[in-house]
Amino acid sequence: MEEIFSEHDLEVREDALTLVPRRVAERLKVFPMREENGVLHVAMAEPENLLALDELSRITRCKIRPARASAEVVRRSILRYYSEDDERALAPRETQAPQAERFVQLVTEPGAVGIVDNLLEAAILERATDIHIEPCPNKVLVRMRVDGVMYDHAELPMEALSSVISRVKILSKMDIAERRLPQDGRFEGKFGGQTFDVRVSTVPSVLGENAVLRILPKTPTMMRLADLGLGEKQLVHVEELIQRPHGMILATGPTGCGKTTTLYASLRKVDRARKNVITIEEPVEYMLPRVTQIQVHPDIGLTFARGLRHILRQDPDILMVGEIRDLETVQMAIQSSLTGHLVFSTVHCNDAVGAPVRLVDMGAEPFLVASTLSAVIAQRLLRRICVNCKVEYQPGEEILKRLGLENERQTFYRGRGCGECRGTGYRGQIGVFELLVIDDDLRAAIVNKASASELRRIARATGVENLMDDGIAKVRQGVTTLEEVLRAVFVEE
Repeated sequence: MEEIFSEHDLEVREDALTLVPRRVAERLKVFPMREENGVLHVAMAEPENLLALDELSRITRCKIRPARASAEVVRRSILRYYSEDDERALAPRETQAPQAERFVQLVTEPGAVGIVDNLLEAAILERATDIHIEPCPNKVLVRMRVDGVMYDHAELPMEALSSVISRVKILSKMDIAERRLPQDGRFEGKFGGQTFDVRVSTVPSVLGENAVLRILPKTPTMMRLADLGLGEKQLVHVEELIQRPHGMILATGPTGCGKTTTLYASLRKVDRARKNVITIEEPVEYMLPRVTQIQVHPDIGLTFARGLRHILRQDPDILMVGEIRDLETVQMAIQSSLTGHLVFSTVHCNDAVGAPVRLVDMGAEPFLVASTLSAVIAQRLLRRICVNCKVEYQPGEEILKRLGLENERQTFYRGRGCGECRGTGYRGQIGVFELLVIDDDLRAAIVNKASASELRRIARATGVENLMDDGIAKVRQGVTTLEEVLRAVFVEE
């Protein structure tokens, strides 16, 4: 293997620098020198780091040929050849946080400790929300969820599975000897001056134990209602709804679609100084000032319904219930609304009109649902087009026809794919929404136990825009793509 002793020994070409963003080069301790016929030549402090080589190959879509260089040579080369005003650049690693405060670091030693630390740092810097460690017949597949979509990140030898899972269990204070039953745990740490909460779940499979690590900032950035992606009219309606003295506002959609974020953005907007706001959640994901937050503990009998019953003795004005999942919780939420409280909660169903039908199916009286339900917000998350590689393009005739846009006269955009977006063309997410405000016609239909399709017909007749309408509006704004709308949104008509 070629040895490089100083940055002056490097043969550097500009095209290689464009393949690897500076933040990736600093994290992997690698400097791209030149690309020839699909082979990227790089200088590395740790050319034996297979995880780093695999990630670099995936980002650049090139075969990687490493040359050994000292960490100092790599660092000085990055400082010398990358632009200081490059918006993709990070501060030098030693200035990000004191060594004792770092959550994880790229390690030089082999083994389970190094593998787990490497994966955690990669996940945090790539903005992944989940790490999946999955045993396969001849290997261990590591996948990460970024912007709501799963990606293959690395492959490990099968013999590494046991030690890696044991390392995760030790961090999470689990029983490393128990491999036949599912276990849950968590641990905390710091990276770049920010504290993270890592929640861990392991389950036994026929090929070995499977682990999922969910990564959550302990102090996440609280979003405002105006930043969620609500349309102008939707935003006005929601801001009016959350100022009402009583009623029930529900957010609906699949797991991970941003329901809790929407409810917290709503609570952030209310006057918490003059009102008593109490939440009961599983788990508490955000910390809000001037809000009493309670975490349910089903194992000791503190359920949503039982917690609600006691919360009503705390003189609340506004309540937030993490999820309505059974009849008892529905009845308590309805009772709270009837007695003059504003109630926020979530329920799992496909669209807004499905929420009142779901509550009735749980056993709630239709007339009580009709009299207390103020509005339902259905939502999904779409990936944003990467602004670093955004280009114009013409969608295929088939997708235009499928969405009824074959006569559309406008410019469409997509991401070409770059190192910033990991070659996907997308970076970040934005919500798409359907806001169903319950009017007299809908109340009458709910009382008569109308089906979801009948409620949908009434809503459409009054001009309610569904999730697909909002998604296409964001395509017209150049925020996302038609393909992404079709991937994330399905609406029955």
